[in-house]
Amino acid sequence: MTRQDTAAREGAAKKAKNSGGKYAALSMIALYAFAVLAVLLAVSVFVRHSTQQGAALRALYTPPSPAAAQAADPDPAGEEKPAVIPARFEELYEINPELIGWLRVGALVDEPVVYRDNEYYLHHSFRGNASNSGTVFADVENDRWAHDAYVVLYGHNIRGGDKFGPLAQYRELDCLKENPLISWDTISGDDAALYAVFSVFDASMLPDSEDYFYLRRFDELRTGGDEAMQLLIDELRERSLYDVPIDVAPQDGILALVTCSYSNSDGRLMVFARRLRAGESAEDVCSAAALASVGAAQN
Repeated sequence: MTRQDTAAREGAAKKAKNSGGKYAALSMIALYAFAVLAVLLAVSVFVRHSTQQGAALRALYTPPSPAAAQAADPDPAGEEKPAVIPARFEELYEINPELIGWLRVGALVDEPVVYRDNEYYLHHSFRGNASNSGTVFADVENDRWAHDAYVVLYGHNIRGGDKFGPLAQYRELDCLKENPLISWDTISGDDAALYAVFSVFDASMLPDSEDYFYLRRFDELRTGGDEAMQLLIDELRERSLYDVPIDVAPQDGILALVTCSYSNSDGRLMVFARRLRAGESAEDVCSAAALASVGAAQN
């Protein structure tokens, strides 16, 4: 074999090796692209299914008229579950007797709310099926959910507009101005109660974190009276992303909406609102919210 033949064979081998490396790289890229597409498709199917399930439930709920959705003053001695379920909840209650109400957060959230414990509805749908999107539920400590002065509701942060995923939009001031009101309609009352959003912020649930927030302070609020409630209000004001010119007093009922956040370790995004007072209108709240500004916590 001549020297020229040997060089030709070596060149061909080198070319084949390079080609093989290119094909392997292209194969890896193709597999990666396929995996990404498969994940995106699975997420799309999951979100679409969850949205369809939510739409089916919303079709069964007839909200009170806007005139009725006002600052109600519930009887603190009343029963949580009435002897007769209001007609607007009958069909939903037949599906799930752990239903306690319906939550509407501006144009962002429109969901049924249940009460059981702090675990089951993290992984189950309103109909009781296994579900990654879960169901919005009240904290187990809120066994008097219709009358507690501090009610905490939890929902998964689902992308695509389901459960509490849309609450992330409250990180933008314009969202708060456009969605300052929350409607909390329970099965124990004839009317939905309106709440005004006054605080929004991210925090950690880890006690050792500098961003820790003590969310489940139910015992302290029950035993500490107005003083404990005022301490909570002051902290909510201080930590809020926004300064909202809405007065909040210890006698006002507070509603907390909580979802997962990736801004902190074991993070939560929280939205706090206080109940409208007698004689206070939705227009009053909207006018005040229009004057909201970025708070010191965001500067």
